[in-house]
Amino acid sequence: MIRLLVLAIAAITTAAHAQPLPAEIIERDKPYGGHPRQLMDVAARPLDQLKPAILIVHGGSWQSGDKRTAVSKTKFFLQEGFAVAALNYRLHPEVTPREQAEDVAGAAVWLAKNADRYGIDPRQIYVAGHASGAHIAALVGTDPYYLAKHGAKPSDLGGVIAIDAEAYDIPAELGATTLETSIGRTLRNVFTDNAAFWPVVSPAYQTAKADALPPFFIVHSAGTQNDFRQAKPFAAQLRRNGAVAVVYEAIGRDRESVYRYFGSEGDAMTEAAITFIRREANIIISQDEKKADIPDVPWLFAFEAGEEDLNGRNMTGTEITRIVTHEGRLFAGNAHKNDTENSRRGQVLRLDSREDHWELDYQMPRGFSRASSLEPVSFETDFEGMPIERLDYLLVGGAFDKKRGQAAPAGLFIRTPSGNWTKQEIGSSDAQVEMVSVDAIHGWRDPKLKRDTVLIGAGPAPLGITRGLYDPAAIGGIRFDPVPEFTPRGQEKVRGFAVCNGRMYAATDRQILQRQDGARATWEVLLDLEDLVATRPYLENLDIYWQKAYHISSFRCDRSRSKTTLAFTSLNRAFRYSPGDERPILERDLANLLRTDLGREPHYIQAHEATTIKRRGRDLEEWIGIEVYYDPDYLIARPTFPYWRTGFGKDAWYLVRTVVGGQTSYRLEEVFVPGNDPNQRPLAKIADFERSPFEKDNAIYVGGFSPWFEEVSDTAWIARGEL
Repeated sequence: MIRLLVLAIAAITTAAHAQPLPAEIIERDKPYGGHPRQLMDVAARPLDQLKPAILIVHGGSWQSGDKRTAVSKTKFFLQEGFAVAALNYRLHPEVTPREQAEDVAGAAVWLAKNADRYGIDPRQIYVAGHASGAHIAALVGTDPYYLAKHGAKPSDLGGVIAIDAEAYDIPAELGATTLETSIGRTLRNVFTDNAAFWPVVSPAYQTAKADALPPFFIVHSAGTQNDFRQAKPFAAQLRRNGAVAVVYEAIGRDRESVYRYFGSEGDAMTEAAITFIRREANIIISQDEKKADIPDVPWLFAFEAGEEDLNGRNMTGTEITRIVTHEGRLFAGNAHKNDTENSRRGQVLRLDSREDHWELDYQMPRGFSRASSLEPVSFETDFEGMPIERLDYLLVGGAFDKKRGQAAPAGLFIRTPSGNWTKQEIGSSDAQVEMVSVDAIHGWRDPKLKRDTVLIGAGPAPLGITRGLYDPAAIGGIRFDPVPEFTPRGQEKVRGFAVCNGRMYAATDRQILQRQDGARATWEVLLDLEDLVATRPYLENLDIYWQKAYHISSFRCDRSRSKTTLAFTSLNRAFRYSPGDERPILERDLANLLRTDLGREPHYIQAHEATTIKRRGRDLEEWIGIEVYYDPDYLIARPTFPYWRTGFGKDAWYLVRTVVGGQTSYRLEEVFVPGNDPNQRPLAKIADFERSPFEKDNAIYVGGFSPWFEEVSDTAWIARGEL
């Protein structure tokens, strides 16, 4: 074991003979073996605590390459608090990849034996290989044979960083390539025609041999097909044998550039690798872009379904769908999906002050099981454009559980300025869907008509976007047009509205629209995710079920930019889009964010409402709740992980998005209530955040849960966090 080797050496060497590390040490050509190529460069700086070391294994198709390719990376990693080592090793045809793996294993143990000299934590040596070097590093990390020759084992390594390996499964790769390709010729030359030799030097065949495996960070560049083909199956094999395996797709990189930029400022893959190392070394702290430590938000439950209000009315629900501020109070909508005990009637809850208890404000009629949208709107003009005294409404979109073969109504529930509730139906649909729902509501002053309107997004077809105007003679005081302004295609629904620089935009499942205002308003399609060649690779990466079910979510105006910019999530990614552009800009691969920050392997990530948060002394943030469906292989290897048997996570995470100096960053935070075990009391997802409207109350409320095919009851929750 590497750690025991270091302790044994330390027992022999007294403190009196120890040589102090100078301000910065760079040692070249340190021999770790007897061959002329068995040389290593080491660079380190003194720190108050032992530091991880990155041991770089160059590429070169097993036949060429040199440790000097790591020289340009040394300064950056030293500044990040790591020691850096790079080695040469024997090359083919003098030796096979097995002897090359022996060299790398010997170099790692040599570095551990000399850890005191460089201030290295011998338990935190990360072998980072590129291309063929990544294959060799993965072989050392999986097959105990190589480290055992030096008295160590794979789990003694801090981890393995495999950057664009040519292959992990040699038989599979040789079967997928031909001698007509350069990679095919290289593989045949290095691994010969001896088929019995191929599994022996395949990391994917070694994962069950060791008692324990080190964590792996597996990078594949977006421009290298065979790397992607090999990376995910290898990661799944590692997870089945109990290892942490993070897969990272390097967008915009190929095999050459992914290594060239590794170890440079601003490189996303490098940042992800550093996060991986720090997390595994247990030295990571949450920071914002200004590098300021971010304290955890203290969360406590403010409401749990099953409570009675002061009037003895039962407040139920399997999930909280939205939380909004209206007239200085908080209102929350719930839903009863998969509810096994209570009447499946959506409810609206109300909180009047910080000191009060939640109360039941309204219960929907039978059939409407979900408050699918909640939005306060105001009118200062009537339907003719005449000015009126401001009227404040709270509108709630209902979701109706549809029965096969019957049409179902799109219900809108209206809380009038007097506090009374009434209901309108905005058309109906007989489409073959589970629910007909009103999923989006937004107030809007039409700049051409100079009239206050409310836009309702209902679906599926023939429903769509419908306009409402204030009319005291109408039910609830709002008169809706008999025909929608726009009807989405097929069974798509309207997912949200956004006002940006004086224009109204909407999102359906897969389209972004812009309203052409006026008496006969129309909607122009600006962006269609189904037509974009640029988004097809993202779609192909999705699990087959989610290829059919994905849609735009968290749709909003990005007010951090002067140019009109819309932000949204879809296809496991966060995008921004400026009207007129040909395609959206990818901001963050959310699946990779979970892999690098949490070490988890997701299949699908659904984002929800975005809430703008301004905290004292911090940049403007957006908090976006998510729910996650995980890779089955990942879950099989983790029986204690909090997840439903359907694959959805039981713990509650959210994205924090910041834009500083035009640069966008994302991080993950958790709503963790002390004493709550997600396995026993799942939180499952975050649907919405809302800042406290109460005087001298610097707090935020959050609600959620999602049953996802599980039979549950009274699982809805609201938590309160002190900012």
